[in-house]
Amino acid sequence: MKMLVTVAFLAAVVATPSLAASKYSLVKDTVGNCSAAVSSPRGYPGMKVMSMKKYPSMEAANKALDGLKGCAGLVR
Repeated sequence: MKMLVTVAFLAAVVATPSLAASKYSLVKDTVGNCSAAVSSPRGYPGMKVMSMKKYPSMEAANKALDGLKGCAGLVR
């Protein structure tokens, strides 16, 4: 019984991050192209964050890309 409880607990701990809602950020790569990316607390190697605002969906982030200035191009 203890083993079953332990396994169930570990499964819940492992599954919890995947159930969290993703947020999206606007980033610019080294070439100057801007895109929406899943927000990361570790940052984006080789990319610059263009807005500190987090968007609740990819659609909302892509819509915000249209008003972003300083991009050579947009990658959707």
